[in-house]
Amino acid sequence: MPAWYFVLAGLLVASFDVSEQFRSDYPLVAALPVVLIAVHITLWFALLARRRQYVRSVWRSPRARLLVVLLSGVRLLLQLFLTRVANAAAPLHTYAHLIMGLALLVLTMTGAWFDQWLILRTVNKRTEQTKERQR
Repeated sequence: MPAWYFVLAGLLVASFDVSEQFRSDYPLVAALPVVLIAVHITLWFALLARRRQYVRSVWRSPRARLLVVLLSGVRLLLQLFLTRVANAAAPLHTYAHLIMGLALLVLTMTGAWFDQWLILRTVNKRTEQTKERQR
């Protein structure tokens, strides 16, 4: 997968929290998740048409499901942590959604990239083993 795909996936995951953070000051930011979904779908059908089967297999893998569960858990823990810390420090409460969004952006990009790296490493090892057996 191209590197921009991981950035787009991270932005898509983080967009809800970022839009929640700035919704009151900038009403158009509320549409950010919808815009990113439209961009994602457009790129899915336009640029990733040849890789669509590969993308499906990556996101259907058990590691990808584990990544989704872990990201949900991280978001919940971050929310609980920031709520508890925010009682002592008001500025953290003000930026809680932004902090969660940025953390999820980084974790999603890193997790999806690592999942792809692991799959490609496994596929390359199998290819090498097959070539060695043929010799």
